[in-house]
This record gives sequence, structure tokens and C-alpha cells, in this order.
Amino acid sequence: MSADRVAAALARLEENRELRLPLPKTDLLGRLALRFLWKRQIKWQIEANLAVRDALVALRDQTPEPVGQHELAHEVELLKQADRTMMAGLNQRLYSALGRIESQLSELRLRQVEATDAETGAGQRIKALEAQVAALSAESTDVRLRHAQLDLFLDRMRGGQSAADVAAEVPDRDSFLELALSELLDGPAEKVRAARQAYLPLVAEEGGPVFDAAPARGEWLEVLRSAGLPHLASSANALVRRHCADLGLEVGPDDALTTLAAVPARTLGAVTAFRFAERLDPDTVARFTDLAATALRPGGLLLVETPAPAPGSTTEFQLDPYARKPLHPVFLRFLAESAGFARVEVRPAEAGQELGERLCLVARR
Repeated sequence: MSADRVAAALARLEENRELRLPLPKTDLLGRLALRFLWKRQIKWQIEANLAVRDALVALRDQTPEPVGQHELAHEVELLKQADRTMMAGLNQRLYSALGRIESQLSELRLRQVEATDAETGAGQRIKALEAQVAALSAESTDVRLRHAQLDLFLDRMRGGQSAADVAAEVPDRDSFLELALSELLDGPAEKVRAARQAYLPLVAEEGGPVFDAAPARGEWLEVLRSAGLPHLASSANALVRRHCADLGLEVGPDDALTTLAAVPARTLGAVTAFRFAERLDPDTVARFTDLAATALRPGGLLLVETPAPAPGSTTEFQLDPYARKPLHPVFLRFLAESAGFARVEVRPAEAGQELGERLCLVARR
């Protein structure tokens, strides 16, 4: 229904709201009859008209419904259904893809674990083989040295010397063992020389001379010689001295502490010790530190490399029959500071990582 038609209907209802009597005033009977009808019959019609008018007013005041609203709501509902259908399909595909990815990840993890286990097993086998090769190499070196000494003994016997005189010159078992242990614990001499090169800048600052307390196979002395630094060393092991002499290195016949005690005070640029401190008792280590402090010039360097007190160094101490116990970094610092060294540092050895976990005491006067 249009707004004009609603307005016209309201106007007609308003006109007929009250009873209009066209009868003359003198027609009393007619008037009485109409009033009777008003009360009995016409009143309900007027009230019905009023009710219709109120309904039309309410209808007029109500906001008209936009054209096509039902059709638009229907379209929106269809779009919602299509969207829900599409999302359900996408979720199904997504869950399916995630399931495949999780399956592939599980398979990759399983393969990774298998590869890690295989790699670990291979690494352990390689380490075991390396240990066997090192042990065989040490035994081979020991055998070669003993054969060389035996040949020398026989040559001297053929030359007319008595057996007692020749036997007195032959080194004992411990002399052979020291060089064999160097081969077993440190590996090839080339690797040791390359590792010790890292310490060269430290000792080169003072320019020498450098005293080495434990020359062993002479790798460190060869590094010093190549750098043109003056050096001296000593060893009570005749076989060590002979081995170093074959390399063109001069090593004194006394033990390290005796030689260091005989060095004039404040004349050395550096004192070094590799595989030495851990083989001494605490009193001897303290005496060595004191003697080094006396022999060094102001600013001189004490360099001590020793296995670290860590689980990784247990095997090395089991292999080395001369090693007593690992030296704790705090104890090393205490010894150096007690001996009068002004600058003391205990740090992981940069030069010895390939030779096992090791500590390096660097102390300056």
C-alpha cells in the first residue's frame, strides 16, 4: 500500500469518527431512534474505524522495507553457504597436506637418527683405529730404537770393547720409553711442530734466549731455530740428547732444574715446558717456577703447557706412566704469583687442541 492511499484512508476515518445527525431538531422521535442505534449498533463501527485508523498510522510510521531486501538476503545466504563449502574444502586439503608433511618429517627424522648413529659408530671406530695406529707406531719407534742400540752394541763388541763397558753406555728402558711416549701421546713430529708455531709470537717478543725444560723429540727447539731465536735445553736422558743431536740441536746433559739453577739471574727471555709440569711432584713444580722467575729478565715469559683437568684428559693420563695428576688452573696461577710474576694468565692452549684438551700458563715478570 502506498503512502497516499494510507493518508486518504486516515482522512476518511477521521471524518466519520463522530456521529453526524442530519435530522431536524424538531424530529425528536428520529433523534431518539438514532441515539438508540448509536448506543446499540453504530458505536462498535466507530470503534472499529478507530482501530483501523490506529493500525494504518502504525503502518505509515513503520519504515518501508527496501525493494529487493528478501532477494538480497537470499543471495547473502547463498554466498555464506558457498563460503562455508569452500572453507571446508580448503581445510580438508590443508589437513591432508599437513598430514603428508608430518609423515615426511617423521621419515626424515628417522633417517637423520640412523645417519647420526652410523656416523657416531664410524667416528668411534675411526678413533679406535687411530689409537691402535698410534700404539703400533709407538711400538715400532721403540723397536727401531732398540734395534739401533743393539746394532751399535754389536759394532762396539766387534771393535774390541768389553761387554761391560758397552753395556754401561746403552740407555736403560726408561730412556727408550720417553721418546716412544712422545710418539704415542703427541703423534707425528710434524703435527707437533705445526702446533707449537702458535707460541712463537709470545716468546719472540723478548728475543731470547729461550730455555726449554723438556726437549723430548726437539720439535719446539726446531721451531725456535727456524725463527732464529737463541735457545738452550737440557735432558738427563742420553737417548733424547742423541736424538736431538742427530737433528743438529744441542741439549745439555743435566736435568732441567739443575741447568736452570745454573743460569745467571735475569738473563733469559723465556722459559718453556711441554709435557713436563704434570710429571713433577708439587714441590718440584714450585721450585721450577721459582727458578724460572729468577732466571728471567723483567718482562720475561714463563710458558707451561699441561693437560687440562677435564674428563677428556683421563685417557692421556692413563697412557702416560710419568704423569702424576692434572694441575688445576688455580694452583698454576698460585705458583706463578707466589714466585713473583706480575701478569699471570691460565687459558686453554691454542696450540694443543689437536693433541687433546690442554691448559697454558702464560706468566710475565
